[in-house]
Amino acid sequence: MLNNYLPAIIHNLKILKYRFAVIFVFITCYGFINNLNAQQSGDIELSSINFEGNVEFSDAELKGIIRNKETPFWFWKLLDSFTPFGSSPAYFDSTAISVDLIALKSFYSVNGFFMADFSYSFKIDSSSRTASLTYFINEGKQFTYGRILLFGLDSLNEGLKRLINPYTSLAANERFNQAKIARQMSIVLGILHNNGYMLASFDSTLITIDSVRYKTDMNIYFTTGHKFKYNEIRVEKSGVGQNLVSNDLIKYVANIHVGETYNDNELSKSRLRLARTGLFNAINLKGVVNDTTGNMVPLLISGNIGPLNELAPEVFIDNEFNTSNVGIGLNYIRKNFFGDARKLTLSTRFKLNDIGQFRFSSRSAKDSTFQTQLDISLSLEQPFLFSRNVSGSLEGFLKNYNISTTQFDNYGGKILLGIDMPRHTFINLLNPYLRLDALIFDLDYNIIDIPLIVERSTTTAIIGSEIGSTTANNIFFPSAGYNLNFVLELATSNNTFTGSGQTIMDSLGVPETRQTDLGLYYKIDAILANYISLSRDNFTVLGIKFRLGYIQPFKGGLELISPNQTFFAGGANSVRGWRARQLVPENEIEFIGLTKPVENNIRGGTFILEGSFEFRRKFNPDFGYTIFLDYGNTWNGYTEFSISEVAAALGFGFRYYSPFAPFRFDLGWKLWDPQNDITLFQRPFWKAFEFHFGIGEAF
Repeated sequence: MLNNYLPAIIHNLKILKYRFAVIFVFITCYGFINNLNAQQSGDIELSSINFEGNVEFSDAELKGIIRNKETPFWFWKLLDSFTPFGSSPAYFDSTAISVDLIALKSFYSVNGFFMADFSYSFKIDSSSRTASLTYFINEGKQFTYGRILLFGLDSLNEGLKRLINPYTSLAANERFNQAKIARQMSIVLGILHNNGYMLASFDSTLITIDSVRYKTDMNIYFTTGHKFKYNEIRVEKSGVGQNLVSNDLIKYVANIHVGETYNDNELSKSRLRLARTGLFNAINLKGVVNDTTGNMVPLLISGNIGPLNELAPEVFIDNEFNTSNVGIGLNYIRKNFFGDARKLTLSTRFKLNDIGQFRFSSRSAKDSTFQTQLDISLSLEQPFLFSRNVSGSLEGFLKNYNISTTQFDNYGGKILLGIDMPRHTFINLLNPYLRLDALIFDLDYNIIDIPLIVERSTTTAIIGSEIGSTTANNIFFPSAGYNLNFVLELATSNNTFTGSGQTIMDSLGVPETRQTDLGLYYKIDAILANYISLSRDNFTVLGIKFRLGYIQPFKGGLELISPNQTFFAGGANSVRGWRARQLVPENEIEFIGLTKPVENNIRGGTFILEGSFEFRRKFNPDFGYTIFLDYGNTWNGYTEFSISEVAAALGFGFRYYSPFAPFRFDLGWKLWDPQNDITLFQRPFWKAFEFHFGIGEAF
């Protein structure tokens, strides 16, 4: 039967063969023509951009302002070909050179080089389809500040003129900088707006260039308007809870009164106090310009008030213990609790800790890969306490969690004060607190194969404060400024060690024995994070972190410091070549003459040194990557510190900058492992790294 159809099948196969041959020739010709067109259209990658003659400004600064861009490293082009994380090739565009020259001329002019000259040359390598572009710069002589005249400020009193004077007097030997003038004038406007001049504005600056003296003479024009005071405080409410919150309460929290001088800074503080109550979905304070009378203006406080009772489930991710944790929870919030804008919050949470190391095949509660935590907390927040510049909160909590193979019960409470600090002072964060923290856990020992159970109960009373100074320009992706935080604590700890088991019965004839000791110590923890922009678009940043912490007993030994008050290194926000709490002192502290093996990692050190260098780069507004070098470790006292024991990790990571927080994925390799005295190259590459997932940047 098949023989009857065989000639037809062969004939059809021949036809298909010819058709495929025609299609192949067509595709080949089409590709050749496209490639030829692409080459003719200038599909030449720009391999390098060079500058010659620039002294005052670096190549990196100048590359950031021109239109032509260098093609990226081959790895990022390869990554771009099949993922959204790479960078696409950059091609040479000769028509953009004229735009570049205009940009360079403008840049040099606004920075005091009005007589700079520019030229260019380029070379094309037809074999490699690449081009190199060079700009030649003759910067000329720099212009400095000359005569400066201010117009429109004559009506100000002498005190206000003295406040403004440092920002309108520029050194005669300082190079002209248009951006600096704009910043200085913005500060002047801020001073005016904070001293009643609500409608003050910066009109213009007339700059005269003197090419003989190489000076820039300036006439700066302001309009101040009236100095306003409040003649009325108005409240406009909307939302489902508008009838449940009184106007008097809103005015009290705002703390602005009739007869006071208009002040932008005070309005910002009032807006923050009102927002902190949690009553408002939206809140705004502003002077009603259309209703001004002479030098009097009404203040309008407008807000949308949501429901006062909320019951909300949540799914969350956090970085507690320097691990990536995921969990679920349920929160009940009662706003305006018994009036005065108090907020009552009852929360319950269950979470899995260290999900990067979690294995679903594990089910044992004692297995270190299966770490859970249950939290119950009750908090009461008061937006004003003692004065409207001080907020307060009272919290009670109960936690049950396990770390490694040890289960902990932790409970206590905390009273925290939030003090409003002026924005432009060195110390702009001050949060003193009182905390009571109780920790209970069991340790199992074997003494000559006879089990011994030691229960430790530690109640720690702490008085302390968080003190901070911050100038970082962005929460999610800071590119300039710093964050400096200190935690200072004075604590007393009451420790009870209860021993039980066959060993106690055999040796003492009683089922258990108990020992109580009292310890007193202070604790200092300082963290500095500094951010330096490496590009004009602020998409390339160098982040530097340094941390130093120390605990010193006044009374008693180190064993009387509760384990959860000690320092740990390693983890998603620490030395990323190690898991959380892996970097602890090798010499364990004895508990009543017994030493728990170090692999349990239930206790950290009393001295920590830690730091990071992190190169961060966004290749578009939503995605970026980082290359980091972390170092650090913990010791039992600074006298045990040794450079050779400082662990080091090298790695890279990817970032997704979502609208509400950055998500990060980091891979860290053990560059130097002091526990085993080996480097990265002395162990299998795939066994030397740790994976970390986190919310927010590492610092």
